[in-house]
Amino acid sequence: MTEPLRIVSIGAHPADVFDQSGGTMAHHAARGDYVACVVLTHGARVHDKVISDSMFHRQEIPGSRELTALMAERAEVKAEEVRRAGRILGFEDIHFLGADDAVLLVNEETVKRLARLIRRIRPDIVLTHYPKEQDALTNPHAVAGQTALHAIRVASGVDPGDSNPPASVARTLFFGSGAASLRRSVWDSEGGYYNDVFVDITDVVDKKLASLDCLVSQGYGGAYARKRIETNDGAFGTAGGVAYAEGFIADRGETHYYLPVSEYSARAARSSDHERMARYSYRIPVD
Repeated sequence: MTEPLRIVSIGAHPADVFDQSGGTMAHHAARGDYVACVVLTHGARVHDKVISDSMFHRQEIPGSRELTALMAERAEVKAEEVRRAGRILGFEDIHFLGADDAVLLVNEETVKRLARLIRRIRPDIVLTHYPKEQDALTNPHAVAGQTALHAIRVASGVDPGDSNPPASVARTLFFGSGAASLRRSVWDSEGGYYNDVFVDITDVVDKKLASLDCLVSQGYGGAYARKRIETNDGAFGTAGGVAYAEGFIADRGETHYYLPVSEYSARAARSSDHERMARYSYRIPVD
């Protein structure tokens, strides 16, 4: 499409949208497309170095009131990290729904809030978690994906009290399942899905690394960020014939007037084996 796109990435936790789609969002932001992200939970219970790490080694955790206040404080720390990460990638429209991540379930209130946001933003493309990730029942990523799908459906209709007209999403793409679909649990045995859309992020991988480095409270900064990109985006890149890529699972087939062939597929067909290997052998320089 030649006209600007509107793209929203919806994650369960503060780091998810950057980990799974940071490079893709950087590309679209640089092109002039509208880019936003939605964080469903405050994330204070997940990987937080104060709440879930240092508390783990205490003999006794603080009382309810003190712990609740501390969680609110840590949630704001995470939110500010997300804002910094977004600015590095070129966007600032970030929405925090603030759901508690203790027991994340599909519920009517969150679905309606997200649906109202979709009506207001009117995205062409939604990026979110695969709704059948692992057991698809207790996995918060899967629940976030299910919540997003419900919200997309609800947003296409009217809602008393919401003055925004119905909005339909053109495409939904689910985050790739990580490191080229490495299966490691009984829940992964269902399978049947595969990553069929790859976005080359080699030219912005340094920006993605810098955005992940912002997420200190979740432990993503430093060595983990580099390891994550090399293993996940490196694996997706190899599958896609480039150095680094983000993988996505398309929600459905698409209609074209002519048979679609990407520039990457055409270039690969005209390249020798060693030329193709050279393209995906690049690594992030060591500081």
